[in-house]
Amino acid sequence: MTGPTVPKAAEVAVATLRRRIILGLLAEGDALPSEDDLLVELGVSKPTLRQAIRILESESLVTVRRGAHGGIQVSVPRVETAAGYAATVLEYRGATTADLFEAAVALEGPCAAMLARRRTPEQLEQLRKAATPDTGVVDSRLLLQRENDFHRVVIELAGNATLQVLCAIVREIIDAATSRYLTGTRSEVHGPAVAAGARAHSRFVDLVASRDAEEAEALWGRHIRATAARVRDAGGADRVIDIFG
Repeated sequence: MTGPTVPKAAEVAVATLRRRIILGLLAEGDALPSEDDLLVELGVSKPTLRQAIRILESESLVTVRRGAHGGIQVSVPRVETAAGYAATVLEYRGATTADLFEAAVALEGPCAAMLARRRTPEQLEQLRKAATPDTGVVDSRLLLQRENDFHRVVIELAGNATLQVLCAIVREIIDAATSRYLTGTRSEVHGPAVAAGARAHSRFVDLVASRDAEEAEALWGRHIRATAARVRDAGGADRVIDIFG
């Protein structure tokens, strides 16, 4: 019978420094202590410490700047980094854009329902402001940004940290797909799509106001699928790899 696996020294050093970053004891932009100080504090050899720094760099938790004015700076975990890696995995798995949008329905729909059930008057007011269209905006990319911002507000107000991260990762990749859709279609076709989105947002706010969680989730699903259909009908990328390729 074998005993428990003993972590390697580099793994222990990585876990120690990673924990400090995650807990905010080391803030973004902070410089790590000097190599000599870390060697003493962590009780590891120089090769082990350098291996630990390489691991943290691969996790995008530190940035190593080499040269006379170099150093090691702390970076905080970002959804964009996780989304980039997730996109690579999805590309390898042959995922389609249809998969992405259905995943968004499965993840964001429950957020919509949670918000409808639990919303406070302050959250409802925040949602109303996010849904109010700016009639002076004509730039299609800015309009897309407003659309995506509304989705993010809904997910954030739902209040589930795990779903927020998962939704944000999928939403990052969907943003890239819809951006390609804008690039590949004539600007005059965007108006009706934006108007349809605005109507869906307005109706959603009404459902949240009345705490109709079931219909709010159903509407949210229809809204996402309508966007998927527009991207598909406009000849958008069929596979995730084509979004970034």
